[in-house]
Amino acid sequence: MGNHGMICLALGSNLGNRFENFRSALAELSKFFDVKTTSHIIETEAILPEGAPPEWNIPYLNMIVAGNSHCPPTELLDKIKTIEAKLGRNLNAEVWSPRIIDIDILFYNDEHINTEKLSIPHRQIKNRDFIQFLLNEIGYEIPQNIKTYSDQYMALNHFVLEPKMVAIVNVTPDSFSDGGNFLAVDRAEAHINDLYNNGAQVIELGAQSTRPGYKEVSASEEISRLSEILERCGYIDCLGLDSYQDDVLKVLMKNYKFKWINDQKSRLSDETLKLIAASGAKFVTMLQHMDVDWFAQRLAYLENLGLNRENIIIDPGIGFGKTRLQNVEITKNLSRIKEFGCDILYGHSRKSFMTLFSSAQASDRDIETIAVSNFVDGIADYLRIHNLKDHMKFFVAKRCMETMTN
Repeated sequence: MGNHGMICLALGSNLGNRFENFRSALAELSKFFDVKTTSHIIETEAILPEGAPPEWNIPYLNMIVAGNSHCPPTELLDKIKTIEAKLGRNLNAEVWSPRIIDIDILFYNDEHINTEKLSIPHRQIKNRDFIQFLLNEIGYEIPQNIKTYSDQYMALNHFVLEPKMVAIVNVTPDSFSDGGNFLAVDRAEAHINDLYNNGAQVIELGAQSTRPGYKEVSASEEISRLSEILERCGYIDCLGLDSYQDDVLKVLMKNYKFKWINDQKSRLSDETLKLIAASGAKFVTMLQHMDVDWFAQRLAYLENLGLNRENIIIDPGIGFGKTRLQNVEITKNLSRIKEFGCDILYGHSRKSFMTLFSSAQASDRDIETIAVSNFVDGIADYLRIHNLKDHMKFFVAKRCMETMTN
């Protein structure tokens, strides 16, 4: 990427849902900023002045966004400050204090500005080796007079925003690959917090196994399995609920806000579907078979109940009543589902169709799952997975090598 005609912004966040803060900031920036490329996300220790309160010592996420805009520098700065305020940053807070979002202009084409309000290039670039690394990653040529980057750069962790990853938390004794792992509340809570801090777009709770030959549990048992976990973790703003029982949803949605609802059976009543629509949650509906006419009718039915198409997500139903080769055929034709104008959730993690090319047991199919995730990357909008950390490591490496070697 050449520097000519390029504006570089640095995004930082160390409060709240840091990943969602970045997504919201990028959505707001897109209204007047044409994003051409982004770096991956790195986590770093907070940089603090001597004597700073210990509660300020919260790790930051950092990201570079490069593109262009018709806004001149001062207008761009004003629009950025408006975004920061809209997302909840206190613009009058002390310098160096924690923040929901921080957006800095690093470079604006080849301009040099040095006023009380704005300094371009940004004064702190030469003091931030991680910023220089991220600029280097996207191919931005840092001027020699401020370049101090070395290979000594290190980060606490590395993340990507895409693909969007839906982390499965089965609160069951009998799920096919992780049954019993998170039935204990303390263990489930720790796992959910780990997923939250490591980039899950959605953390999907399920208390009903759907493995082949499963035994359905009652709504009261499902609610019992979920209630204590939700009491502890209900504040987390990216929780999803995997349930097809009306009574479960009616009870839990009264007290907790869910980012999405996943109905794998298409059994929910009109009353419950209207409740989901009114909540603003995204709704995942599964293809029972690859019948275009059937699904067109299903979409019309859901829209008639108040669900907006942009909130409807299609799950092609990998592994549900299909042969191994049928699952491969669905995967091969996944792009056809895009014709409906809905996002796609691809739920392949550790599924049995992988025994076509693997002899591993279900709990040991994470490498195979990542390989399939890579195959559908760019087609599926969401990946429903068990192993978030290894997926994140894979896609970070993939994205970094793509950007650094182009």
